Amino acid sequence: MLQLKDKKSCCGCTACYNICPKSVIEMKEDDEGFLYPVVNEEKCVKCGMCVRICPILQKKTTQKEETEAYIVRCRDENIVEESTSGGAFSVFAISLLGQGAVVYGTGYDEQMQVVCKKAEGVEALKEMRGSKFVQSRLDDSFKKIKEALKNGTKVLFTGTPCQVAGLIYYLGEHPDNLICIDFVCRGVPSPMLWKNYVHMMEKRYHSKMVGARFKHKTYGYHSTTMKVDFVNGKTYYGSGRVDPYMKAFIKELASRPSCSACAFKSIERLSDITIFDCYKFSEITSVADDNKGYTSLLIHTPKGKNLLNALGEDFITYKTDIQTLVKKNGIMVLNSAKPNAKREEFYIAVSKMEIDEAMQRVCPITMIDKLIESTKGVLYRTGLIRLVQRLKKEKIEVS
Repeated sequence: MLQLKDKKSCCGCTACYNICPKSVIEMKEDDEGFLYPVVNEEKCVKCGMCVRICPILQKKTTQKEETEAYIVRCRDENIVEESTSGGAFSVFAISLLGQGAVVYGTGYDEQMQVVCKKAEGVEALKEMRGSKFVQSRLDDSFKKIKEALKNGTKVLFTGTPCQVAGLIYYLGEHPDNLICIDFVCRGVPSPMLWKNYVHMMEKRYHSKMVGARFKHKTYGYHSTTMKVDFVNGKTYYGSGRVDPYMKAFIKELASRPSCSACAFKSIERLSDITIFDCYKFSEITSVADDNKGYTSLLIHTPKGKNLLNALGEDFITYKTDIQTLVKKNGIMVLNSAKPNAKREEFYIAVSKMEIDEAMQRVCPITMIDKLIESTKGVLYRTGLIRLVQRLKKEKIEVS
């Protein structure tokens, strides 16, 4: 029987919840809003299946691979604009949908909560594009995927490394008709924190939230902005300097406890393809960076390689050295983020008040922050923002 002794040992992947033959495991929120498995001990038959498929408790050494590294960008500029980086996910997903596959990725429910959703058409991919810095609810997605695979349907599943591992451990294999794409993950804040933010923003704008982009290219790819749309036509923009949710994420106040000791940090992975940002594109390729975004790819399996090769005309592609790519862009490929010393204080505060008030108590947004934010529009329109970013980067590297 599954016994959770340390919250760092549970990533919330739902494999145990989905595998239980008696349905006696329930995913329940803790005080911070993260979901953890709770076993009804009276009804548990102690079959041990939940323990045997836990990707953390039963983590196996990943077999050495012939991983290859690439930098890509979708040739469709509209997709690139709507994507976090170079639009790689959309290209893969559109191709597989054309082959009769279904795509599972992250979207929103009617309350703007972040959930795993199924796409059977290209239009449904739009809300799946772009990063969502929230731990998505999987619910019974694994069961639905298993049924689709059993019926011979090809499936693309995209999620965090722990979600991909959870799915494969739940299935007990990596079927030929399953393609998994994971993304390099810094950590996942709780659904409760996001719900708090949504409530705060809807109250502030007197309207229901209908869209959110966590890494919108408002001022180009290298200056990330939270963009929120409302029913009343209003739109909010705010970077991690002034947006309370983004600042909590960047300052490592918000991630799940297991994220500080992630069990899935490695170049070799259970997925077919790993995707992540490519901020140092020019340094790696010696090609000028137009500030629109490129995607870093790690191709782990023949399935992943075949998919990439079949899409040659849809990508601008650069083959690169894996160690260089990881060193320049992928610090989080191998490393877990260190939680902020005020993380517990922050979650206690946010359980009692709105997120902007909690941030002002724990990690204040200053008038200087607001002043710098207000100048971004001018800097972007004049082209000076790239100079500021370059000088900031040089200062960091020198120090």
